[in-house]
Amino acid sequence: MILCLVAMVAMIFVGCSKDKDEPTVSGKIDAIVGTFKGKMVIGGDAEYFNAIITVSKVDDGKVKATVKTGEAYSRATAKTFPVQNISNIHISGQGPMGSITYKLDDKNIQISTEAEANSDIEYFFQGTKQ
Repeated sequence: MILCLVAMVAMIFVGCSKDKDEPTVSGKIDAIVGTFKGKMVIGGDAEYFNAIITVSKVDDGKVKATVKTGEAYSRATAKTFPVQNISNIHISGQGPMGSITYKLDDKNIQISTEAEANSDIEYFFQGTKQ
């Protein structure tokens, strides 16, 4: 009986430890800044290969993704994303505007946007830093 009580108390302490599966924010976001080339899908149907997107730093916690002007895909809406450097593995963020993830090891980016206004043009982009 006492052995069971000791085992239950031990499980409570182990279950309440501070080791949570939360990502570790560990660095600057500068690595995500640059020009990317890849595939863009606008509105779920129009595909563009060799599309160009530029990611610029707004501040220490935000970046802006802007499509190249003068192209057929240029109608896609520029978006500003809150981002964090997670364990120096990837820089990512999400919110009502969509999501962005840049993997530091292979320099690939994935951007998925959501409409926040009637005039917004949603897109999905997957590409590599140039």
